[in-house]
Formats: sequence, structure tokens, C-alpha cells
Amino acid sequence: MKILHTLHWVQFAGTEKVCVDLCNEMSKNHDVYLLSKAEISKYVNHEVNIVKLDFEKNRYNPFFLYKIAKILKKISPDIIHCHNTKELEVMYNARIFMSKKIPIVATKHTLRAKKRYKKADLCVAILEDTKEILKDGSIIIKNGMYEKKVNPVKKIDKFHIVSAARLSPVKGMQTIIKAALMLDFDFKISLFGQGEQEQELRNLIKELGLEKQIDIVGFVDNLQDYLASADVQIIASIFEPYGLTAIDGVYYSPLLISTNTGICSQILPKELIFESSEQALAFKLNEIYANYNKYKEIFAKVKKMKDEFSIEKMTQKYINAYQELLK
Repeated sequence: MKILHTLHWVQFAGTEKVCVDLCNEMSKNHDVYLLSKAEISKYVNHEVNIVKLDFEKNRYNPFFLYKIAKILKKISPDIIHCHNTKELEVMYNARIFMSKKIPIVATKHTLRAKKRYKKADLCVAILEDTKEILKDGSIIIKNGMYEKKVNPVKKIDKFHIVSAARLSPVKGMQTIIKAALMLDFDFKISLFGQGEQEQELRNLIKELGLEKQIDIVGFVDNLQDYLASADVQIIASIFEPYGLTAIDGVYYSPLLISTNTGICSQILPKELIFESSEQALAFKLNEIYANYNKYKEIFAKVKKMKDEFSIEKMTQKYINAYQELLK
């Protein structure tokens, strides 16, 4: 099967990771193309055919749409798989210059309602919440990812707390920082990620006098090594459409706790869920520190589910959906 994925590149975050992992896995058995900006190249393997394109162009510009149509005619894919609304609309509008109407699959990676998804021949939701805002006939395929080899980093001689997310208010990093003031034990907190809130968070850490206890590490390619070497991972998001870092936690972390959002609301028992406030998080962390082995045992049962989130399973579900659509 010849499959064309399209991605409106902004930065390497959750949507981009899902798209890249799908392309890499599908390319093992299919002819895969990826239409995106040049920056994506370093994340995909050599079997994926990169077609460089910037989707920032006007999606209604007939010259741009004609250019897209020419690319589609040259590639002649069996399926077009869109990962953002902008390219979904571009692919749909480019059809006016084409006699062959190539089926379009669109994955909804966010919870924002977008009417443009009606233009897809098949809509895919990543969770039940997402499916509720899509048109009738949509299906659910939950995200998965590759499990990487772990090379643990040197363990810190304090109770080590980590969190990895985009540095923006909705991810709740400020909650973690404020909760640190209420912890009853010696700790080290490492925050991984980049984003528009970075300076604000650094200012908050300094304002609270927590520079020695909390580090903003930034983006790392080997997050799994840090998760495996820490004591507990936190997801403090106000809301998540899915929350891929939860799967990182299932694969690598000895213990994961989260707010009641995204995939965590489905896979974590109530003992590992906390309300979205610094008081609730501090209470939970103090409780975990005092009863660490008990909480590790609770999470160990969740870790047994890890095969459910393999990239191979997710990919096969998409291939099955493509084949069903092509019928």
C-alpha cells in the first residue's frame, strides 16, 4: 500500500511523535511518504520518503492547491492520512484539480471542536472524549509508541521527582513548583520540556527560593533514561487530549501519578490520581514518600499493560482502517 502522511510542523511534540512513529513503523511493510517541513527529517528513518512542504501557505490559494495536486498526482498514494486540520483542508481543496479522489483519513489529536473534520472520509479519535466531537462513523485508535532501550543515568541521592511536558500553563508545571513548598522530605525535582512558559516558571522557582531543589532541564532525546532513574513521575496537566508521557511512564517509570485526565483517567487506579491543585499534589507526594513500596506495587499492575500501547498494535489498527476504507 502507498500511504501519504501529512503534517503541519510546529515543533516536535505529541502529534508530531505519533505521526513520525506511524511513518517509521508503516515503512517496514508499505511505501510511505511524509509531506511536511524539512525539520521533520531527522526524526524519520531512511525508508520514509520525505516531501518537503510548508503548510503555512494560504490553504485557499489556487496556485498553492494546484502545486499540492501535482504532488499528489506524482506520488499517487492509495491513502492520505492528515494529522492536523490545516493540511486536511488543503488536501480536500486540492481535489478540485484532480480527477482521482484519493481517500482522506484524519486523526483528531486535540479536544478542540473543528468542523473541518467533516471533510475527511474517515475520522480517527485517540480517546472516547475526542470521538464525541467528531462526526458519526468515526473510530477510536488509541496512541502507542516505541519502547526504547534504557541506559539509566546516575541516581540522585534524594527523592527524585520528574515531570515531562510542554512548558505551557495547561500542563500544570506551576502546580508542581508550588507543591514543592509543602513537601515534608528532602527532594529533587527535574522538569523536562520547552515552551512559552519557561521564563515564567524559572521566575517562580527563584521567587519561591527553590533554585537548589528544582531544575528546568529542557528537551532531551533520552527521557526514558531519566524516568527509569527517578522515584516518581508526575503528570500535572489541567487537561490532556491523550497524554503520551503517560505511556513513557508505563514503559519506564517505577511510579506514575497524574491528574484525572487523558489516558491516565482510564489506566491509573484512584490511588495514583490527584486533584489539580498544589495542595492535593503535595499531600499525595508526602503520602507516597511515606509508603513508597506500596505505591510502586500498585503501579506495577499498570505496567503489565504496556504491550497494549505498542506501536505495532496501533499501526496495525490504522492499516486495517485504511483497507476497510479502500473497499
